[in-house]
Amino acid sequence: MKYYTIIRAAEYENLSKLTLNGTILDVGGSKKPFYHSLIKGEHMFTSINISEAAQPDYFVDIEKKFPFDDQTFDNAICLNVLEHVYEFENAFSEQVRCVKVGGKVVIAVPFMHHIHGSPDDYIRYTESALRRLAVKYGCEVDSLTPLGGGLFSLIFQCVGTGLPGKGLQSIFKKIALSLDKILNKVSRHYRTLTSIIPLGYFIVLTKTK
Repeated sequence: MKYYTIIRAAEYENLSKLTLNGTILDVGGSKKPFYHSLIKGEHMFTSINISEAAQPDYFVDIEKKFPFDDQTFDNAICLNVLEHVYEFENAFSEQVRCVKVGGKVVIAVPFMHHIHGSPDDYIRYTESALRRLAVKYGCEVDSLTPLGGGLFSLIFQCVGTGLPGKGLQSIFKKIALSLDKILNKVSRHYRTLTSIIPLGYFIVLTKTK
């Protein structure tokens, strides 16, 4: 079974609950990534990325205007990309612009997460910021799901990938998830702590105008 970090596994779990039909713009995507297969429905993806290594359908600098007309796509997804974009409002607003009214915009972003490249890492978003961005660019929030289970998940996410070997990483990942599950069940204070240290957020929006 393929190994995933805690936040990536949570994102994929949320993706597997989605049903999207029609054309989907994958902002920052690559050629036939695994996560496309998780989304239910009859759909066709168009990927855009600035990196040639990703082999996208279109090479696009997402800090600038996208090369598509208004309301070209039925839906859009943007996974673990916005933190790497300095002009993030452009990337947010452009993907919304390219989606038809009534379509879905699905976004995943880290929050409590170590600095990582691709090629740079600029921004972290709170729930409040994401909700304000949605309203600003004509979307309703269908769901906004915090990712991660608590302090031990956070510790693992930050340092666990530095452990030698996927086997050892998997063991410590299971321990972290188990401790968080137990402590969240028995402690109100721990649940409060968990609520303010999410690893990230998974957001589903509907374009309304």
